Amino acid sequence: MKKLLFLFALILISCEQRISTEELAREIERDIIEHFAENSDVTKVELLEFTLVHKGGNEYKGIADVIIENPFTDVFGSDFSEEEKKSLNMEYTYAVEVIYDGETYTWEMLTD
Repeated sequence: MKKLLFLFALILISCEQRISTEELAREIERDIIEHFAENSDVTKVELLEFTLVHKGGNEYKGIADVIIENPFTDVFGSDFSEEEKKSLNMEYTYAVEVIYDGETYTWEMLTD
C-alpha cells in the first residue's frame, strides 16, 4: 500500500504544470519591460537585471535594477556628450513581490 501511495504521489508531482522559477522570472521580466514601455511617456526606462527567488508556497521575491534616463538630457542634449548623458541617468533597485499559483501570477513592484 505504501508503495502504491508513493507511486501515485510521484505521478502527481511529475504531471504538475508549474513553470520553473527561471521561466517565471523571464515572464515577469517581459511584463516589467512592457509596463515601463506603456507607462513612461516622459523618460526612457531600461531594465538592467531582474532576479527572482522562490520564498515558499506561492510566494516569490524579486529584485529589479532599472536605469531611468534623466529628462533634462533631452532639453540640454546638445550641451552633453553621450558619456555625460549616461552619467546623468539615475539607477534604482526595486523589490518585486510575486504570487504564482501554478497557473497564473501577479507581481507588484514596491516603491518605498
